[in-house]
Amino acid sequence: MEESIDDLLEMLDADRSELAEDAQHALIALGSQVVEPLIAVVPRLGRFGQLCAIEVFNSLGDMRPAEVLVGLLTSEDTTVRSWSAEALGDLGARRAAPALRQAYEAWKMRAEPLGDSEAGCLRWALTQLGARERVLPPRVAELQTGGEGPGSFWRADDLVEVINELAEHQQAVLGFLIWRTRRDGGLSWVSGPDLDWEVDRALPWARTVAECRDWALLAAGEFTGEMDLAAMIDWIDSSDT
Repeated sequence: MEESIDDLLEMLDADRSELAEDAQHALIALGSQVVEPLIAVVPRLGRFGQLCAIEVFNSLGDMRPAEVLVGLLTSEDTTVRSWSAEALGDLGARRAAPALRQAYEAWKMRAEPLGDSEAGCLRWALTQLGARERVLPPRVAELQTGGEGPGSFWRADDLVEVINELAEHQQAVLGFLIWRTRRDGGLSWVSGPDLDWEVDRALPWARTVAECRDWALLAAGEFTGEMDLAAMIDWIDSSDT
């Protein structure tokens, strides 16, 4: 016998993650009729259940969960906060911009590392919603491929030039992710660089930019000359700190 929507919602909090994921996929298959019931139960779900709920909302592309996603921006769990921010950006929920800005200010107050993944998700969502202006030097814009906006890519063979150009415009490169271009034009995940670097908040901004440039150039050397690789680059302006 097939489970009802109520049964599937209850399964999102199952002790076994595979059961919760099965419920998630079943809810997605049922479509928009599950959105309102799911919104109602999200606040009482556990961490994994809430992550599954966010995945359902993302897949259905419905704007109705925006308010409950905003509520999750204050969750005690960093992954729940990060995924909620990304979902709001994906949904294009412009009315969530003030809450995302508030969440970013709260992140600043916690003095987390600048390359922290939650901060990256919040900056991405704010940029996606037009609430943060990403500094994009002309030459960097000229070299980008695969569309515009915070999800754009650059050829790995152009990484060195892009990193240097960003530093010239006082942008600190926090890292990058590497993808391989498939024959069908899509992208497949490859890796990040083997090197990680952290930013000392006490340093003057010019020195921060220089140190990030040096680390990024060292990491980029691993991928230059690879014509079928693309990089998604994460960088910040002094105003982001």
